[in-house]
Amino acid sequence: MDAMLGKLLSARYKVINVLGSGGFGHTYIAEDTQRPGNPCCVLKHLTFASTDPIVLQQVRRLFRSEAETLERLGKHDQIPRLLAYFEENREFYLVQEFIEGQPLSEEIAVGPRLNEEQTIALLEDVLGILEFVHAEGVIHRDIKPENLIRRRSDGKLVLIDFGAVKAIEATVAEATGETNLSLPVYTSGYSASEQCLGRPQFSSDLYSLGMVAIQALTRLRPSQFPQDLNTGELIWRDHAEVSPGLATVIETMTRYHFNQRYRSVADALQALRQLRSYPGQQFRPKRTQSDSTVPPRDRSFSRRLPWQAVLVTTGAVAAIAVGAVLGRGLFMSTPNPLPTQTAAVSNSMQARISLGERSLNPWQTGKNTAKQDGVEHLAVGNYALAVASLSAARQADPSNPEILIYLNNARIGAEKSYRLAAAVPFGDDGFRSTLEILRGVAQAQDEVNRSGGINGVRLKVAIANDDNRPDVAESVAKALADDPEVLGVIGHSISDVSIAAAPIYQAQQLVMISPLSSAVQLSNSGSYIFRTMPSDRVTARTLASYLLNRLKQRRVAVFYNSTSTYSASLMTEFKDALFYNGVELVDEFDLSRADFDADDSVNQAIAKGAKAIMLAPDYRTSDRAIQVVQVNRRRLALLTGDSIYTSKLLKIAGGEAVGMVLGVPAELSRSTFQQRASALWGKTTPISWRTALAYDAAQALITAVRRNPTRNGIQRLLSQSDFSAAGADGIVSFLPSGDRHGNVRLVTISPLKAGSKTTYTFKPLP
Repeated sequence: MDAMLGKLLSARYKVINVLGSGGFGHTYIAEDTQRPGNPCCVLKHLTFASTDPIVLQQVRRLFRSEAETLERLGKHDQIPRLLAYFEENREFYLVQEFIEGQPLSEEIAVGPRLNEEQTIALLEDVLGILEFVHAEGVIHRDIKPENLIRRRSDGKLVLIDFGAVKAIEATVAEATGETNLSLPVYTSGYSASEQCLGRPQFSSDLYSLGMVAIQALTRLRPSQFPQDLNTGELIWRDHAEVSPGLATVIETMTRYHFNQRYRSVADALQALRQLRSYPGQQFRPKRTQSDSTVPPRDRSFSRRLPWQAVLVTTGAVAAIAVGAVLGRGLFMSTPNPLPTQTAAVSNSMQARISLGERSLNPWQTGKNTAKQDGVEHLAVGNYALAVASLSAARQADPSNPEILIYLNNARIGAEKSYRLAAAVPFGDDGFRSTLEILRGVAQAQDEVNRSGGINGVRLKVAIANDDNRPDVAESVAKALADDPEVLGVIGHSISDVSIAAAPIYQAQQLVMISPLSSAVQLSNSGSYIFRTMPSDRVTARTLASYLLNRLKQRRVAVFYNSTSTYSASLMTEFKDALFYNGVELVDEFDLSRADFDADDSVNQAIAKGAKAIMLAPDYRTSDRAIQVVQVNRRRLALLTGDSIYTSKLLKIAGGEAVGMVLGVPAELSRSTFQQRASALWGKTTPISWRTALAYDAAQALITAVRRNPTRNGIQRLLSQSDFSAAGADGIVSFLPSGDRHGNVRLVTISPLKAGSKTTYTFKPLP
């Protein structure tokens, strides 16, 4: 139990519950014992280990500055008020207004899409708040649906959690040695390009709000939209029923370059007022079928303390005036876990696992009604109609693997079948990799079923959504393990999630083969845990060997994310590989630090004599890694793993990335697998190594099921030294640790000339 519970602070505030903790801070619900009725408030407690009087003085000065900023901002009716701040025993406390209501993220998820009039009202409401905030010299930096609360008392939106404050953590982190606690000051998908690079503008908030509006109109998260390869702009209009007028306003708010957006909040508001003046341009869409397919959420958590009562902090003025000084704990206001997260975990697994009776990606069905028809037919056992509808859906959207998996399941109907599960994320950051993973699984299922099945028995695949969250993955793993028909699991995706789920599969004796998790910590997790992705140790040693033997360089700087299991694992293994060869790193740069500056960091590395850079980002810091490639301007040799092996690297970095060397698990450019995959998904659909490794995991399980279709039998076969399965890029077999036999492939980036136009591509290293 937290030692603070029941404690009386400043002879007034009695701590009654924990909202969250992290870094240097803890957030609590407290009662104000000196007000009638002991009303609730939110109390933030800053703690850190340093007793250095200089550091304490810095903290005290900026703490007061922060409180003054909060006091000013709290004068707005739609920003929580600062109630008090005080210091007690050299520890610091902020007390803020308790807000009851519902986050916009939940409102969007549960209800239908917002229509045009509702979206304009949302924009006007939040722009009114931002007009005040920007006038105070503050950039919010973290506008997203979770930080907009629909206040219960009057239905107005309240803006919380001013993310700019997290930027002032660096000085305390350095002074106390806790440099691993830094976090980026933005949320992937909602943040503008300049903000991801550490240079936010006032129009960065407009970009984020525009993304919120797009999500409200489409129920599609920002990371799930394709981008125009030439301009970097999101392609979203075809997912929304929206008038040209409002679409133009939103597109101006979300321009890739800040110089092309509205110059101010006032300009954006004026554009919306002009829309109001011409109501004929507005379009109110009807509620589509897809709006009714979202499973109802478990509202049992509503009886608990509302998570919306969180601490709102700004710190932007302090950050701008003084620089990064305080630790993130003071301002880490988001509770942990969020009640919305808790609710998701407590939701019935029926909403997260599907054989086709429900779509786990319902926001896409609005543009493909045949898919929704097929799902509805499957749900009631009308298999012939489901096959017809899903066949039509696949013709309309041939690159969608969810449709093909459900179609194959529908073709089997009520006949005897074997069953595997694919555990993947449908959340913001994991969606693109989800499509790639599911394509590999669907291709393996389709091939085996078209060939007559496994000893005459066809294969069904269940899809499970873990949202790339360890807590959800644990619940998903238990649900899959409790289903006796599931013989094996292909998943999970990122290392942190696989590591969380592995003990459950091991305890309940269900084989898990992860296609993407590479962290060394997953090795030897248990006799039922395997992976087709080479471990970071293999990748690190391959890259270190190239650095020493091909490049003949012995001075290197490393860029990584200290908060990521994968990134830290790859960095550690690379350091170890260099150490055993008598090489020391010139310097290490943490991509996740709020004060990270790519240009300064590269210049520091050069000044210290580095001849090469090793990039080890995870998906959350990939944008910053790409910026390192850009600002390096080919001065230092560049090495990296698989995390930025993406078209985005080629598009954004372009010529600055030529010659960069990447270690990837599979090289498919001339493989028969890629030819088959292109025929299945369409020639314009990129086939990645992620698809290949998911295919390999499915093939390994199919091979084992063919010989012994029981859970224990599958595990024994996969563990045998002579086990092998035909994979996408070679043979699949496993070491006693559960790791895959084999090495990574080195590829480089090269230009492609097509007349006067130059593009860039990955090609095998000669």
